[in-house]
Amino acid sequence: MFPAGTFTLVDVLPNSPASSETAALSEAAVPPEPMLPTAAIDAAVRALDLNDRRMAIGPDEGLALRVVKVAEECGEASAALIGLRGQNPRKSRGSEQELIDELLDVALSALVAAASTTGDWAARFTAHVEARTARLIAAVGERHPGE
Repeated sequence: MFPAGTFTLVDVLPNSPASSETAALSEAAVPPEPMLPTAAIDAAVRALDLNDRRMAIGPDEGLALRVVKVAEECGEASAALIGLRGQNPRKSRGSEQELIDELLDVALSALVAAASTTGDWAARFTAHVEARTARLIAAVGERHPGE
């Protein structure tokens, strides 16, 4: 079991060393976490705000359209998975890279929509990810103790 705050990525990654070996790994062995591109996402929000003003789209409608964009990107990710698995014989098979690109578009669209609602979106996103992943990891550890 992984009580909150006592696990590392090595503990939960597939094919990771046994728990006795994880103690020997130093924090330096784990690659540094990439920085969240807050400036780029904030710039995207400003560009979309400007575009909305040019198109006479109000703030409420602009936010609604950004949320709809997330749904659109989810559909494209679904289509990429269908293509990757060859489930549409009329079309050529897709690639894993296409699926990853579409999933990243979903994440980007969601972050832009979140950043459109609040200035502290990055801190809230970080806290949200940490809380949700801790809960997930704890739940898996509770269901499969000793693994």
